Amino acid sequence: MTERAAEPTGPRIPMPEKTPAALRVAVGRLDPTVLATFDQQWDEAMRQARDEYTLTPPRAFVEHWWSWVGVARYPQRLARFRECERIIGESDDRAERRAAASELASILAEAVAA
Repeated sequence: MTERAAEPTGPRIPMPEKTPAALRVAVGRLDPTVLATFDQQWDEAMRQARDEYTLTPPRAFVEHWWSWVGVARYPQRLARFRECERIIGESDDRAERRAAASELASILAEAVAA
């Protein structure tokens, strides 16, 4: 009989430096299919920064992807995050949606604290 290997509970990768280049490498390791979105959003943030003479868009970009990596590097955390998103998008039960939204906030807080 073949035993199923236990799912790892630790992170798939260490948390990268909080720079666009390091985040891009991390995103590529966690989910290469998301790299096109990452690159498109980076280009847009830089265009907006140039047009508006502000660093806010690149900073917001880094914060967003820092959170994304913080969630995605733990398979169980990512699965629960996606389930909460599904509940929020599909449930007719307001209390269930609120509970899922609260859990999403907790997951994000935990992810960025790493």
